[in-house]
Amino acid sequence: MARELITALGAPGEVVVSDNGSTDGSQALAEAAGARVVAADRRGYGFALLSGIRAAKGRIIVMGDADATYDFREALEMVRAVQQGADLAMGSRLRGNIEPGAMPTLHRYLGTPVLTWLIRLFFGLRITDCNCGMRAFSKQAFEKMGLVSGGMEFASEMLIKAALCNLKVVEIPCSLRVDTRDRKPHLNTWRDGWRHLRFILLFAPHIVFTAPGWILSVVFGLMILMLSLGPVTIGGMHLDYHHLFYAVPFFCIGLQLLWFSAFAAKFRRFVGLSGQEAAPPAKFHLERWLILGLLVGAAGVGVFASVLVNWWAAGRGELLAIRSSVFALTLVLCGFLTVMNALMLSMLELHFDSQATLRE
Repeated sequence: MARELITALGAPGEVVVSDNGSTDGSQALAEAAGARVVAADRRGYGFALLSGIRAAKGRIIVMGDADATYDFREALEMVRAVQQGADLAMGSRLRGNIEPGAMPTLHRYLGTPVLTWLIRLFFGLRITDCNCGMRAFSKQAFEKMGLVSGGMEFASEMLIKAALCNLKVVEIPCSLRVDTRDRKPHLNTWRDGWRHLRFILLFAPHIVFTAPGWILSVVFGLMILMLSLGPVTIGGMHLDYHHLFYAVPFFCIGLQLLWFSAFAAKFRRFVGLSGQEAAPPAKFHLERWLILGLLVGAAGVGVFASVLVNWWAAGRGELLAIRSSVFALTLVLCGFLTVMNALMLSMLELHFDSQATLRE
């Protein structure tokens, strides 16, 4: 079918088969049929595709599973779309024809629609099937995306990177046939679904970390400041010192979420997931954050000290300075979180510096 696609295009082309350690003799069959077989040096769906794509000599690449589930002749329209200016042409099984038994019910009505909806929501791509394995794209677009994932999340990485790189993505219906292999596929519904979801969330820190972090830290931070001075009434609701006991942990959770947002961005660059979708971030100044954290923590210790001095001066009786004590505790926690998170974040920064030195 791949040969028929090349013939229909009327242009030079080749069939590249990426071998991921098969032991069924399929490599010899592929070579006998005229394909060029390349060996993937690491096992995994993504690593197999990366090896094959990098070895391909063409300007336009068509990728698809070699289990007869996809009809490569249907990729003709995808290639035409790339020739006409699209960077990535996606297949859509959900808009096309799915043979009975070709796709598990759980994948068809839950897994794929949910993951696709998240990608549409977070990254603005107008697609209906994020897991379709047949796609066409230009070699230039592939190099721009800088794909690195070795597992099944490779499919999600390609879409997310395409969106972040502002590439033109189109979707074309395609068919899905029943798997012709005589063994059980390597796909694991829950494990691979989680890997896709985890990858999507890694690239959406504004939804997972940043937005809830700002909401929690601002709302409960203001509550702590107000209640540290005395009881307040908001909209007919009376708030007093006992509300501090849930305001403080929620405020600290919000603060930590903001740090997690910074970690997510650094981690993507640390492991090479950022590609070329954004300019390098501003340098992280560890010393400034350490000084800030130590000052905030010292302020908390100072408030604690004043409470103890007053307690001692009052004859060491009952200690009723709940508001000031809780405020001091909040400052100490903030200072500690700032210092510890800044140290951890600086470790990722050191990794970048060492890599830059090696490249130079």
